[in-house]
Amino acid sequence: MGLAEKRLAASIKTEKLPAFEAKLKERAGYDIKVDIDWDTFTSYDEYPLSRLDIVFDDVESFVKKICVDEMGKEALKDKIAAIHLTNSENNDDVKMELKDETLFLTVQLVQSSFNSQTDSQLAAYVEALL
Repeated sequence: MGLAEKRLAASIKTEKLPAFEAKLKERAGYDIKVDIDWDTFTSYDEYPLSRLDIVFDDVESFVKKICVDEMGKEALKDKIAAIHLTNSENNDDVKMELKDETLFLTVQLVQSSFNSQTDSQLAAYVEALL
């Protein structure tokens, strides 16, 4: 990780991540902790970090889709306390898994390709488990 990646990661940690967690709380009605495996986002170049906003938008949108009413908010609160984001260079690693009240999302934001879960895919997966 070079200086540019360190600066961008620090900016995301101190500015974008707290704002993102606040948006999730506003949508869901409770705190959802977001844990980012920073090493997987900074070990290549700045590109994965610059695409993190897209993942944040999809996650916020899926929470909004589920939390349209109190029933959705309660169901989500009973199942998800945290979201863990990991980046991979291998497209085959892209997946989502709900385990121990944590939604694990592996995305592929490296190189010229991009692969992550859409808000609709996330909502369909999580709703089926609620």
